Order: sequence, then C-alpha cells, then structure tokens
Amino acid sequence: MTRRMTPKDGKQSRRACTGQAMTEFVITATLFLIPVFLIVPLLGKYADMKSSVIQAARYNAWERTVWYAGASSSSGNWPGNEKTNAAIRAEMAGRFFVNNLWYDRAGATMAGASSNAIANNDPPGTLTSVFNFIFQVLSLITSPLGTFELELKGLYAGTATLATANINPIGVVTGDPGGLQTWGSLNLAMTDTNVILANGWGANGSDHVKDQTKALTITSLLSNPVIDALRWVLAVAGFWELAPTVLEFGKIVPDEVPPDRLE
Repeated sequence: MTRRMTPKDGKQSRRACTGQAMTEFVITATLFLIPVFLIVPLLGKYADMKSSVIQAARYNAWERTVWYAGASSSSGNWPGNEKTNAAIRAEMAGRFFVNNLWYDRAGATMAGASSNAIANNDPPGTLTSVFNFIFQVLSLITSPLGTFELELKGLYAGTATLATANINPIGVVTGDPGGLQTWGSLNLAMTDTNVILANGWGANGSDHVKDQTKALTITSLLSNPVIDALRWVLAVAGFWELAPTVLEFGKIVPDEVPPDRLE
C-alpha cells in the first residue's frame, strides 16, 4: 500500500532543506569565506611590497650611474660624485620600504629587514674586451707622463631585497587561537635586479681633464725643474725663445678658446 504525501509532509521537508542549507553556509563561511576575506587584503599588501622592491632595484642601478666615482668606481679612484652602497641603501629604505599600509589586522608590521647590492660590470660583447686591452696597453705606455685611465665598466646592476616579518596568525585575529590558521610568517624574501647599460662617468672639472690629457702629451716630459733650469741658462746666453715662459712644453689649458675662434 502506497502512502500519499500530504501538504503537511511537504512543509516539513522544506523546513529540513532550509535548515541544512543554513548549516552548510555557516560551515563554509567559517572554514573558507572568512579566511579568504582576511587573506585577500594581505595578499594585496604583499603584491604592493613586491612592486616597491622592483622600484627600489631600479633606484639602486640609477643612483650608481650618477654617483659612480671614488671607491664605487671600477678603478677605485675615479674623481667625481661619490655615494656608498650603504648611503644608497638607507635612501632606498626610506623612499620605498616605508608604507603605512603594510600592517596586518592586529597592527603588526609586515615588512622586515631590507638590503641592496650594486655592481659595476663590463658591457657584454667582444668589443669591450678589445677596448680593455687597448686602454691597458695605453696606460702602460703613458705611465711615465701621468695617469691615463677610463671608466669602462658601464653595466650597472642594482639589486633590492625585502624580507617579510612575522604577522599575527588569522586564528588569533578572529579570536580562535586554536584554529587551523596558525601560520605567522611566510618566510618570504622579495628580490629584484635591475640593469642599466650606460656611460655613467664624465670628466670631473678642468683639473681632471688636464691630468688625463697630460698623460697623452709627450712634450710634458720636458716640463721639469732640471730641464727648465737648463733652458734658463740658454735664455741668458741669448736664446730667449727657449725660456720656459716663452716655449712652454706640455702646456695644457682646458676650456681656453683660441683667439681666432672669438672673432
């Protein structure tokens, strides 16, 4: 015998389905939706941190193309603007790694320690090796005359690194320290390297130009106290055109425009 379903039975069945759906929603929200809502903002902040690391790497490379001299140069003694890697790192941290948004829901900072690395390397290609050889030979030949050297390392590589700090576990934030979400650190180290191929150096004033040019001027060998004294003796003997004040061997005057060019 088959029992027919009454309207009362239908109402009870709908109530049971409604109760089951509510239970499933509560379980889903507790185990999935709420953690997702808490994690998504954190992921966005980590993405913003990575973007800042990229900008910081570009800053490292660019600053070295400007502050290339002194101990920071490939030769170690190139005169000009100088800034140490430590100084650039301090500026980098202040410009790119200070952000009021990089905090978790409990107010703990998400950014950890930062570091940088800057290197000057030879540009790629066979031509660089040829130039290095030529200028090394030229420096040996001109060494008796003075110091002639060129800053040939034009591949500037800047690296920036930012570590993540421990954050408060999601379970603690939601008031459930014993919950499943107990991680407190992702142990991330966000790193990016930017490379600039540039001719970053230039002559550091007229004195630098004079020193560099003097090494290529052969007659500068005749400009010394011993030969000058001999020339004064010859000048007194009647050869005034040989006097050091008349015939100036190795004379170099940077930035002086010849008179005929002023007409």
